[in-house]
Amino acid sequence: MKVNSFKKLIRDIIREELDYKFSALEKKLDEVLVSNGSNVIVEDKVSQPTASPTKKVPVPAAKANGQAAPPLTKDSVLNDILNETAQEGAWKNIDKEAETKSVTDNTQGLPEHLTEAFTKDYSSMMKAADEKAKFRSGS
Repeated sequence: MKVNSFKKLIRDIIREELDYKFSALEKKLDEVLVSNGSNVIVEDKVSQPTASPTKKVPVPAAKANGQAAPPLTKDSVLNDILNETAQEGAWKNIDKEAETKSVTDNTQGLPEHLTEAFTKDYSSMMKAADEKAKFRSGS
């Protein structure tokens, strides 16, 4: 059996199984909705804060001078993590543009095979690949 036909066979089997499981799940959900006598899906009533890209969200004061920061959630572990994140300064640089350096500018210290791979001119290979693609498509 060829690899491609084997892959196609596996994909078909997985699709059939997923369709079967999802249809069974859908039937169970319909039964639950019908047994409750409601066709309405109730959404969560807790309002979710929305952050606008131009507004800066005020960060609650972290534990400074022995004062505890006001709790943000009911979960103490999550509060500790949020307060720790607020104290760290890395998130404040999220709007800054990332610095990128070209590897081809400084290949010193890289193994020879990587240096050759980064500095090689691939234009002729790309032209050949484009021509082969055009030949296959019949253009």
